[in-house]
Amino acid sequence: MSRPIFGSPEAAARLLGLVDGNAADSSAAVGEDELRGRQPRAVRHALQVLECVAASGAGVTGQEISAALGLSRATTYRLVQVLTEDEYLVRLPDLRGFALGHRVSALFPPPAPRPPLAARLVLDRLRAGLRGGIHLIRLDGVVRAVVDEDPDFPLVPEPGVHEVVDGVCGELVAGARFAARGGDRWAAIGVTVLDELDRPIAGLVLVALEDRMPGVAEADGRLAPAAVELGPLLA
Repeated sequence: MSRPIFGSPEAAARLLGLVDGNAADSSAAVGEDELRGRQPRAVRHALQVLECVAASGAGVTGQEISAALGLSRATTYRLVQVLTEDEYLVRLPDLRGFALGHRVSALFPPPAPRPPLAARLVLDRLRAGLRGGIHLIRLDGVVRAVVDEDPDFPLVPEPGVHEVVDGVCGELVAGARFAARGGDRWAAIGVTVLDELDRPIAGLVLVALEDRMPGVAEADGRLAPAAVELGPLLA
């Protein structure tokens, strides 16, 4: 039998902010109306913390999570503490940050396989001619997965990066052949990789600082031909 989402009712109550974790009687019952009123927002915030850690990678700190999500430090550290207690997050041995815990793996399918060598060679040629990070993201799974991250310009755990990448991928999944998103600091441009039935299977996404992003025409002119090459290699 699978373990419940929270290790105990007291842990759930602490996560929801309904019980003082330092109170002497932390096992006090929580009223059903009170839970119903405050639970949705707390659960949403907990999921956003997990999403932020997944997008940022191992080593992201509580302060970085707080800044990325716009949550107060007190709320962020309460959520991180409970998620760590229940093994959804783990604190790294050097105590400098957090990573996803083993219980999160049960929520996701196995990772998408690494692209074949021919596809990686296409990516290598493309990266040699464009300034910025070029990432191959599978779009045809249960969750979107970065299957080939640019080794020279990896996805950094900074506010705004996840938002522009997720926005571009959302448009590509919805049927757009080309998409662009910009933020305060970061921008992303992407094209769809299609299979033989013209279904989106992946996104080729260029991520760069706003002031270093190539022009739309130049980016599309480089990304689109590479996406055509990648289609039969990934289908």
